[in-house]
Amino acid sequence: MRTSHMWWVAGPLALGGLVLQGFGNAEADNPFQDPLGLLGMLLVILPLTLALNVTMRRRRDVSGESSPDSVEFRAAQQARSKAYGDAVILGAVLFLLLTIVADTVAALTAMAFMTLAVGAFWIRYRLALRAMGA
Repeated sequence: MRTSHMWWVAGPLALGGLVLQGFGNAEADNPFQDPLGLLGMLLVILPLTLALNVTMRRRRDVSGESSPDSVEFRAAQQARSKAYGDAVILGAVLFLLLTIVADTVAALTAMAFMTLAVGAFWIRYRLALRAMGA
C-alpha cells in the first residue's frame, strides 16, 4: 500500500475517533467507564501511529539513513546508548525520590522499572553477542 493511501485511511479513522470521543461521557472517572471515548481514543491513536511509523521507516530506507554505514545511523546509535545511561540514572533518582516522598508501592514500581531496563539491556547484549558468534 502506498504511503499516501495509508494516510487516506488513517485520517478518516482518526476523525471518526474524534467524533466518537465527542459523543462519549466527558465526566467518566476512567476510560473503561466511557466505551465510546475509549474506542474513539484508540481510533485516533492507533491508525495515526502506524501510518507515521511506516512513513518514517520508508523515508529512512529511501534516503539511506538506516544503512549501518550512514552518519545518521551512527549518531542515532550513539544517542541511544547515552540515553540508556541517562534513563538508568533518572530511574535511580526517581526511586530515591519516591522512597522519601511517596509510599512503598510507588518506590517499588520505580525499582521494577530500573530492574527491567537494565535486564532488557543485558538480554539484548547477550543476544547480539550470540548473533555475532562471540
